[in-house]
Amino acid sequence: MAPCELNAVLAFTDDNKHYSEFHFGDWKSFVIWNQTGSDDDGVVLERGSSVRPTSRGNLLPALNDWISATFDTSLLRLARIHSLGDGVLVPHRDFVEFAAAPWTRVHVPLLTNRICLHSDGDTVFRMRPDEIWFLDASNLHSAINYSAGRRLNLCLDFDLGKLPIESVFNAGAGSTGHVVNRPEVVQRMPLGDSFQEELRSLAATLTLANFHQAVGLLSKVHFFRQAHIAEFFEWLPYVAEHSRDASLRSKADRYVRFLRDKRSVGERFTLQDEVQIGLDA
Repeated sequence: MAPCELNAVLAFTDDNKHYSEFHFGDWKSFVIWNQTGSDDDGVVLERGSSVRPTSRGNLLPALNDWISATFDTSLLRLARIHSLGDGVLVPHRDFVEFAAAPWTRVHVPLLTNRICLHSDGDTVFRMRPDEIWFLDASNLHSAINYSAGRRLNLCLDFDLGKLPIESVFNAGAGSTGHVVNRPEVVQRMPLGDSFQEELRSLAATLTLANFHQAVGLLSKVHFFRQAHIAEFFEWLPYVAEHSRDASLRSKADRYVRFLRDKRSVGERFTLQDEVQIGLDA
């Protein structure tokens, strides 16, 4: 990515808030191509029409030229740049709003470092700059960055219908050589015998006010310990069940459903409630 455009992305403000309940910490999303041309329109739809750069996207002519030269933009439905600072994506599945996964998702890392990690199922791996990744977003997945530098990732959604996945590329573009077939897998330490006791300790301090922080903490565990990403959906209800607030189990169950099982189009979830803490005079 051209240095001047990289700096432009790093200076972007007014990120899209459509999916804020899917992350904890410093995570931003910027739409650069969509069907309306509006910077504020970043909603994933079941079906769509042709796209064009947004006002923000027009600030990135070199990147736009590369997208147009590499991919069949007649099939492109949404292009975003995800900017991750010190934060984590909560484990989740995309496209559960729809009867079938409507779009094919492609990831292209633009800026990253060795301590930016991604997960899919039971695997934790690194995405390296300029690689082209096909990841099934309807599978459980997550990402984390615990460095001072930002991770920038180009996320492209295509409507292929029944076309083969290779149809995302322009004929003769010659970019399939960048497609990843041997990911750099990260080795992790065992979960440890004391983990269940650590969950109980977390439960003892869990409240409505810090529920979102517990979500963030539990979202990170599988990146550093040998655990399947799906275990997050066992840990969170367990911690809520063993807390001192019975209402937290209901909140945890609803959040699990929202992230993994079922949500309607446009449905939102309040991860961080407004809690007033009274102080004794």
